[in-house]
Amino acid sequence: MSTQSAAGITVEDVTLSYGSSLVLASVSLALRRGEVITLLGPNGCGKTTLLKIINGLLHPSRGRVCINGKEITRMGQAELARLIGYVPQAQRSSFPFSVLDIVLTGRMPHLSVLAQPGEDDVNRSLRALELVGVSHLASRPYTQISGGERQLVMIARALAQEPGYLLLDEPTSYLDFKNQIHVLKMIRGIARSQEMTVVMTLHDPNHALMFSDEIVLLRKLFGLEGMAERQGLPRNLVAVGDPLEVMTPENIKDAYGVDVEVLEVKGRRILLPA
Repeated sequence: MSTQSAAGITVEDVTLSYGSSLVLASVSLALRRGEVITLLGPNGCGKTTLLKIINGLLHPSRGRVCINGKEITRMGQAELARLIGYVPQAQRSSFPFSVLDIVLTGRMPHLSVLAQPGEDDVNRSLRALELVGVSHLASRPYTQISGGERQLVMIARALAQEPGYLLLDEPTSYLDFKNQIHVLKMIRGIARSQEMTVVMTLHDPNHALMFSDEIVLLRKLFGLEGMAERQGLPRNLVAVGDPLEVMTPENIKDAYGVDVEVLEVKGRRILLPA
């Protein structure tokens, strides 16, 4: 796979093990710029691991990741932070910083060493809060808002970095049904209005169907590194591409081990257990 292609993320032959457990085996992807891409699959299939490898937080035992044609191992931390905004699942803080102060930390990749955020940084942070719909929380202590509100604040923090790529690990965690839909609509709207690439992990196949331009469907693997190739076992990737083509009963059975039916309701497809 060429790394001299147009803007986007390329994952080339990435393999990673935790001890004796093979988590990712020979994963190769070409994620196009400006799309909402969902990593989907059962627990333990390597969704979060792959997201961390793309962000440079984990290093694969084999393979590489390139962003806009440049290998991430050749990028400094600040350069990578200007390209990628990352929101993990868990958000914890025991210090009563204001919401605005939390979002302002997203401006650090754009500041020189020891420089303090200026008026422009504050304005950009306030705009990020407005974009996710929680500007009214700017002066509230971060420790005194709900888990769902914290999720939105951390998305605003990532947006304040003004990245070209936004990586979200289970962005609907801790949210009720109404707010899950609200957040996913907001993420898709941000991707469109800001011309930003979003790569996120989700648990709900129907949410992936509704809000993705592309789905990467993964299965869980077991075993020592190299065993998959030696014994002819399946690799992680079940299917990649258009949601309607990826989310078939056959592929869902392959990934999750369950039978489903595909129904069409008001022009939309939904998956139900068979």
